[in-house]
Amino acid sequence: MVIGLQKPTLISTLEGENIVQIVLQDVLRTFGDDGGEVYISGIEESRFLAADPEGTAKTWHELAEWGIQARILTRYGDAFSLQNSRSFHRWIPEHLFNPTTIFVYADKVTTILWSTTPQALVLQDFTLADAHRKQFFCMWEQAESPTTHSSGLEDKNKLAERVIKRFGGRVSYITRKDRQLFRDFRLLDQTQTYGNSFYFVCQAANGLGPDRLGLKYFDGRMLAGIGIGNRFSLGGNWHFHVVNPMGEFNAESILRLSRHLLELSGVPVFVKKLTDDERDQLLQIGFSPIEDYPWHAQAMEEDDTFAEQILDVNATLNKLEIHQRSGLKTNYRYFRSKFGDQVTVEDLGEENAAEAHDIVNQFFDYLDIKQLHISQVSDYDNIIHYPPIGNNGKMYFSQLFRIGGKAAAFFAMEPVSEDTVGLYASITLHQEFPNLSEFLIVECCRIAQKAGYRYLNLGGSETSGLFAFKEKFSPVAYTKMQWVVYKV
Repeated sequence: MVIGLQKPTLISTLEGENIVQIVLQDVLRTFGDDGGEVYISGIEESRFLAADPEGTAKTWHELAEWGIQARILTRYGDAFSLQNSRSFHRWIPEHLFNPTTIFVYADKVTTILWSTTPQALVLQDFTLADAHRKQFFCMWEQAESPTTHSSGLEDKNKLAERVIKRFGGRVSYITRKDRQLFRDFRLLDQTQTYGNSFYFVCQAANGLGPDRLGLKYFDGRMLAGIGIGNRFSLGGNWHFHVVNPMGEFNAESILRLSRHLLELSGVPVFVKKLTDDERDQLLQIGFSPIEDYPWHAQAMEEDDTFAEQILDVNATLNKLEIHQRSGLKTNYRYFRSKFGDQVTVEDLGEENAAEAHDIVNQFFDYLDIKQLHISQVSDYDNIIHYPPIGNNGKMYFSQLFRIGGKAAAFFAMEPVSEDTVGLYASITLHQEFPNLSEFLIVECCRIAQKAGYRYLNLGGSETSGLFAFKEKFSPVAYTKMQWVVYKV
């Protein structure tokens, strides 16, 4: 009895003096008009261009015209001059470099053999191509990006000023005066997502402007943040991203905005925190799915890679009272027995802001997602210095915890609907004080319950480890928000 059939690997060869151009033509044929991404390692430019420099350069630029992005690994220090608008390269150390050129694209792995008559061995097998892609990602993550040397804050600020000038009032810097505007639009929005908050939008918009709160698009009916994000982990430069459109969703307005943002930056534009319907509307008018151009190799949609996890605060707190054992109950009780009588709490404000920054710096010293280059210390500046409008303890919630007098943790929460608050910072020195993270989230549940909120949204996650940590609080609901990318 036949249980299953494995599709055989197809093996073919390409041959010719201009073998690089021949392989590039196969990349074009393989992807067609759909676009895609090719990963190339082991390039020595002198050999790459030796046979037909003009023809190879012409074909190389056709890749970009066909919507094909290229990521290239070269020897450390090599100035790879063969560039187009969709190609990015990185350096790997001399001792790890091998001049065997390998192309990985779609379901193909093509290796150039530099013999008397150059040949290319083409293996067509999805599993094999997927394995090579993953190996490439590992090398890419460890490689050094030449672009990081020239793409600093000055370039980011220039992009911000250019988009403000282009849009004549519809795009401007977010300031503390906009807190009421965001509150009003949150109250009107029907989607009860983690993104419906001043805390979230300003954190996602990457700290530009006089108050370092980012940019906003506002046309009177629709409001969205605009960030300029560092995507160097996958190559390229600063990328615009449109954050959580609120109000009257208008796909055509987002399309016009994204076209201008792409023109100004020269690289694809992301739109994040979309419902399924909003994503589908944008895909129908020219946007591409995030799989075509992910934010990060290991976190395709950054903090929306894994779904938002929502707690019923009553149910979570009840888990601590019942007789049945659980990991959360064990960890919480361990912390209470060891540190409970040493904990003091105070509102987070300017008087203890420096201590909050110290917590963030220490936290990042052992943060696992720091290894993915997704978050950075400055992402918490707005959380510490620019809370939402209203009184702490009523309109938002933000406190600093001390253990034995030492500043050890802080959190920040903001309502996203009548019955739900979002947790936007839960920063703890958990290596020094084991299980402090569990204790802090439990305390956030108590605070939310006391204030009359039924649910606590813990947000989405960049990594499976973070998602698994949140699972121990027994979420009762999940919300998967979507991303798209404009890249044509």
